[in-house]
Amino acid sequence: MRYNQILSFWLLLLSVVIVPYSVADDGSLKVFRVSMPLLDDDPENGIVHPVVQFVQYWGEITDTEIIIERFPFKRSIRQAATGQFDFHYPLILDPERNQQNQNVKDLGFDYSTVPLSKISFILYTRTDNPLDLNKLSEYRIATLGGHANLFSFPVEEDYSIEGSLMKLNSGRIDGYIFADTGGDPALVELGLTGIKRQLYKVYDVHAVLPRNEAGRAADKFITEVAARLATQRLPLMWVPQEYVDWQVDEEEIPSRMVLK
Repeated sequence: MRYNQILSFWLLLLSVVIVPYSVADDGSLKVFRVSMPLLDDDPENGIVHPVVQFVQYWGEITDTEIIIERFPFKRSIRQAATGQFDFHYPLILDPERNQQNQNVKDLGFDYSTVPLSKISFILYTRTDNPLDLNKLSEYRIATLGGHANLFSFPVEEDYSIEGSLMKLNSGRIDGYIFADTGGDPALVELGLTGIKRQLYKVYDVHAVLPRNEAGRAADKFITEVAARLATQRLPLMWVPQEYVDWQVDEEEIPSRMVLK
């Protein structure tokens, strides 16, 4: 009797913790667990960041369930790289290095075969302290956590865009490199007219994949997503924007850079 009770207990436990993936007729996974970074949104109150909405949309156009969990950026990457999630999104990749198979270094994960977007990374500096773009290794440069290994020169990691811009403004660092979609709205909100912005580089945006069977399945899925996105009429907020050269002290700045 006691043996049967113990057996029933374990069968019940397994039925709770083992959730099988849904599989399509061709054997591909129809459920993906996605690790994404914490962003400047408020999902508990219905305000969801456009990047998260973008990934949710992938499920709609492929009849796939997308389960998203959010973490600090660096941790989110690590959890995908170690196979705890099927993939992380987003992460930049230099298209020139990619074409030449010259990644900055082996980061312990694979990038998706195809990019899903593009993004402009901005170099923020002080107007009274111009930097030589060919000698950035000689300066104290910072970026958001999870991105330092992507550069070919030493870069510090910080975990607050606003905090980094304030450090730059006070002279504690010489420059800050990050995506325009994150840095520009913060710069405008802070009103730091002593900071200059200039294009650093345009990157492809990929997913981060674990080096296992789940990662290969995710790569196949992402390739399908990219093909389907190419046939869709997407909202402007999901469409890569060309770099616009403006400064925070100008009378007119792009309206999309103003925090709502």
